[in-house]
Amino acid sequence: MKNKLNLFQKSLISIIIFFIVILLIFFNELEISDELWNFQNIFKMSNGFLIYKDANVIVTPIFFYIGNILFKILGSTIITFRFYNILIFSLLYFITFKILQNLKISKHLSFLYLSLIFLQTFSIVTAGANYNTLAIAFVLLGINLYIKGISPIYQGIIAFLVFFTKQNIGIYYIIATIIYDLYTHKISKKFFMHQLTKLLLFVVSSATIILKLYLDGVLPDFINYAFGGLFEFGQNNISFSASIYQVVLFLTSIILYIFIIVKKNTIFKTIITKDVFKNLTFLIIFTCFISIIIYPIANGAHFLFAMPLHLIFIFYLLDVLILNELYGDKKYALNAIWICSIILMAVIIRIGFNYFENINKCSYIKDSSSPFNRILLSNEEIEKKFVIKNYIKEKNEKGIDVIIFSYDSAIPMIELKQSHGVYDLLFNGNLGYNGKENIKKDILSRKNTEFLVVTDEKDIFLQEPPEIREYIMKNLNYRGEICNYSIYSK
Repeated sequence: MKNKLNLFQKSLISIIIFFIVILLIFFNELEISDELWNFQNIFKMSNGFLIYKDANVIVTPIFFYIGNILFKILGSTIITFRFYNILIFSLLYFITFKILQNLKISKHLSFLYLSLIFLQTFSIVTAGANYNTLAIAFVLLGINLYIKGISPIYQGIIAFLVFFTKQNIGIYYIIATIIYDLYTHKISKKFFMHQLTKLLLFVVSSATIILKLYLDGVLPDFINYAFGGLFEFGQNNISFSASIYQVVLFLTSIILYIFIIVKKNTIFKTIITKDVFKNLTFLIIFTCFISIIIYPIANGAHFLFAMPLHLIFIFYLLDVLILNELYGDKKYALNAIWICSIILMAVIIRIGFNYFENINKCSYIKDSSSPFNRILLSNEEIEKKFVIKNYIKEKNEKGIDVIIFSYDSAIPMIELKQSHGVYDLLFNGNLGYNGKENIKKDILSRKNTEFLVVTDEKDIFLQEPPEIREYIMKNLNYRGEICNYSIYSK
């Protein structure tokens, strides 16, 4: 009877997960955000354009290289891109589960903790900026290798994977490994040998990517966009919009660790063993450094990217102090699985609620030739897409190029399979070194070109440089309006 119940529960969870995947792919509205912009970059690659040259990608390239391979296999559509993001999160959750297991947490409680982590993070599965998630997954892989005590020789390769997926996370990861090695081995010959081994493997691995960038003829562009605009990005995009709940959760892990340090020889003397304290120290080092990812755009999504690390620390500590003692026995395994099922059902209800909330203002695109086929998009964007796409076609036939200076330019550009390079995402920090001045010079040098700029100043996206819009309006001639854009040309 127990085996039949186990089989039923596993089948139930499998069915629920299948429905969640379907809902995430087909029932989420496509918003004008990172999902669209990063889809556009990989879509460009699949159509023969080069990142860093024809697309101002400002992060290191592994996420885009893997995505391009997947597009070649499954097709260059937004459906494929969403499936790619689901694969990335599946990797993240799998490695998280392995970490929980290697921390000697019981299997059924590991499933329960993983379900709670999923409940916190599922909303960014289709967020699109999942080079962050892929980098975090590689970070967790490195953490898992440390926990298992596997030779540090692999940490150089992990550092390479993290750095060339997202450069700032790579730097934070490398610093965290050095701090932890210093904590473990102090200043010793073993410490320096570990660092030298990691450095050599990092350099050798990095040479493969550098060589590809050089052979593609984009190495100078890569350096310019991935590093040249970092200062401008940090200076111009500082914002805070995370919830109090997320901030409290982040602070909780740090406060708990400090409390453990203060009381580990009194209250927790028999509970927090030497090995447990070492694990907690190890986890908090990586958690704190990776959490710097929230700077400069401290929004809900960036907090969620780092959330798994905080939750692993909190769940491990709670497991050691309370939960394993209360619920670690095998007789509670079925209860844990039922709770997992309820949590996953809550996710389905949440996605369904969002769908029915938006259905009146959205429609499915029904066009087999469109990369957005079978995707939910707002009726306003669908109508604007049709008008702008036809306008650009008509102008192109007359030998006139049309550049849309707006954060929502990607939809018509993708359907037309066109690229205007840096103009397709004209954001602060996305323009390389001295980018704004270079753009201004380029605008005046262009012939037979129209610029569409947002008419209402209130509609400007927060990362768009308003001075570029003002420069166009001041130095070019007004030609009329279309949709929510004003038309300017020389």
